[in-house]
Amino acid sequence: MTATLARPALVSTRDHVAAIARSIEPILRQVVLAGPPVIGLLTNDPAVQPTMVSFTEDATLQLLSSSMIDRLGLDLQKLGHTRAGRRPNGDRWQLSGGQAVDVIQIHSGDDDPAQVWLEYATLLTLPLSVDAGTTVRIAGGPAMLALECSAYSAAGGSIADSEQVERIVMLVAGRLEIERECAAAPPELRAFLTIQLGRIARSDALPFVIERVLPDTAILPELAARVRDKLRRIAC
Repeated sequence: MTATLARPALVSTRDHVAAIARSIEPILRQVVLAGPPVIGLLTNDPAVQPTMVSFTEDATLQLLSSSMIDRLGLDLQKLGHTRAGRRPNGDRWQLSGGQAVDVIQIHSGDDDPAQVWLEYATLLTLPLSVDAGTTVRIAGGPAMLALECSAYSAAGGSIADSEQVERIVMLVAGRLEIERECAAAPPELRAFLTIQLGRIARSDALPFVIERVLPDTAILPELAARVRDKLRRIAC
């Protein structure tokens, strides 16, 4: 499921996710949150202040499920939400609170190379309390790195201009446990990250991306060096 704000107002990512979660509560146990906003939910290093701190109208929240999307759609319809269209990998719904969401069904054995990373995203999850009474499951750090690497590979273009690479840098820099989590990830996922992150770590454009994501590195060059070293260690 993909969620976007219906208007350009800025809100906390956690608050926005909490609002969506409350509005789809009956299907929460059947979905896993992924997509760019989850990067912000995973970052937990107080020493790192990335630039992407708000859930803006172009940020996409994916709710992934192995359940049939038509079945989930019936539940959404009962809650007063409206189907707004079909997408290649799911259905778009308009929630009563104004958010647009895409329900994405994960297909095992699909020809799409990204499917395997979507499957891992539904398996390697973390519980996250978004408010006092609402807990959601989000894709873990290694799966999110794989999804962003896969999206960058599919999109092509330069590392310097890639939003996916920006989010990769943000997650590597801002999540305290990311090295340990990647080391413990399944071999297939680790091998993919070694190839993809190694390419990014060797790029001459990486310092510019780091400075764009973490403006403090302009006056704290040792912070940029720590991020580069962390990325290289994960890629080893």
